[in-house]
Order: sequence, then C-alpha cells, then structure tokens
Amino acid sequence: MNFFSLLLIYLGLLIMLIGSFGIARLANIYSRLQASGVSDTVGVILILLGFLLRKGFRFSDSFLGLLILFFFVTGPIVTHSIAKTAFLSKVEPTKTTKKGEEE
Repeated sequence: MNFFSLLLIYLGLLIMLIGSFGIARLANIYSRLQASGVSDTVGVILILLGFLLRKGFRFSDSFLGLLILFFFVTGPIVTHSIAKTAFLSKVEPTKTTKKGEEE
C-alpha cells in the first residue's frame, strides 16, 4: 500500500511537471490551456489519491475525497471559462510553421 501511494504521488508530480513544460513551450493560449488543464487536474487528483491511500480510508479522511471531487469538477470548468473568454475576446491562435517561428 505504501509503495502504491508513493507511486501515485510521484506520477502526479511527473504529470504536473510535464504540463509545466507544455505551458512554457506551446505557442498560443489554447494549446497552453490544454496542457495546463489536463495536467493540473489529473496531477492533483493522483496526488490526493496517493495521500488518501497513504493515510488509509477513515471517515476523518473524507475531506481528501471531497477535494478530489472538487478538482474533478472545477478544473475543466475553469479551463473552459478561460478559453471562452479568450475566444470572445477574439484572441487568434498563432500559426507556427517551424519550431519557434511564427507566420
């Protein structure tokens, strides 16, 4: 149980780290939102699941379950609202031909 909980925690941290590189490397707001929205939601949920397994399933730890549900519901909503605001503000996605070159 201890090994599996540490595996979930480290996997969540790795996914969040990869998402951070995606935010820094991708060209436009829409691509960055994809990288940040997926990696943050999945990474935090995996970390909290690892904490839940590490502590055990007791009634007092139901707060971690509520946090998992909170992030599962609100993560995509926040990402969608930012993307909708960018779309309504007429933010154009940048077109790249080669690595790092914009048209």
